[in-house]
Amino acid sequence: MAEETRVITFDVYQTVLEYGDALIKEIGEAISKYYREVGYSVDSSVVTDYYRLMEREVRVNRIMNLLYTPPAENTRRLVKRIGQRYGIPFSNRLVNDVQNVIADTVVNSQNIKVIEGVEEVFSILKEEDWLVGIVSNVIFWPGRVSRALLTRFGLWRFIDYAVFSDEVGYPKPHPIIFETLINSLIGDRVPDVVAHVGDNLQEDFVGALMYGIVGVLYDPGGVYTPVNSSPYEAIKCKAYIIRRTKDVLTLTDTLTKCR
Repeated sequence: MAEETRVITFDVYQTVLEYGDALIKEIGEAISKYYREVGYSVDSSVVTDYYRLMEREVRVNRIMNLLYTPPAENTRRLVKRIGQRYGIPFSNRLVNDVQNVIADTVVNSQNIKVIEGVEEVFSILKEEDWLVGIVSNVIFWPGRVSRALLTRFGLWRFIDYAVFSDEVGYPKPHPIIFETLINSLIGDRVPDVVAHVGDNLQEDFVGALMYGIVGVLYDPGGVYTPVNSSPYEAIKCKAYIIRRTKDVLTLTDTLTKCR
């Protein structure tokens, strides 16, 4: 009997690692501190508001238009907005420095943590010979920062391959980013099972279904999941919703039987 090829991929943020408003405020404060160091007075709350606004704009554009903008460009736009507000001359040095401030803040932040159950799930998946991948979008920090975080939290050892939108030039939900990951993992082999797990309805769930693989929506708040039903089978053998990370392990058994 031929060896099975089973692949499961994960989004990073709010699926494997989680952060909240505290991280955004920390980034705003770090950028404000940098501006003070180079001679400008910039209110951290204003920076934080601009940061949040730009995050929303980027997310809408990539969902509605499948539009990718690299972290450097997003940072450039942020720096321009800050400059227009405070009369600060624009320069590429400011862009580079602010991008480094963001990256350094994120890599070292105590406001990011591993979601409960993730390490156990990853460990069991590897024991059961699943290929584990990462498919993740970026906005202000590049994929290398996410890799550094996964390494810092001891999760990188479970990952067979990772693809970030800044490395392929396409964001989720575009099929190419999923295709790039799958091709990199298994080449010309035809997989027996492929599933993607993520917290974003459009980028992860719909994106996976558009590409033709199993979509698994991570919904810890129960927005889309019937009460006390996790995993929830939305479409048999095609689409599922889970509220707990550990429910991925129940799904792997289910999906293996779906072939």
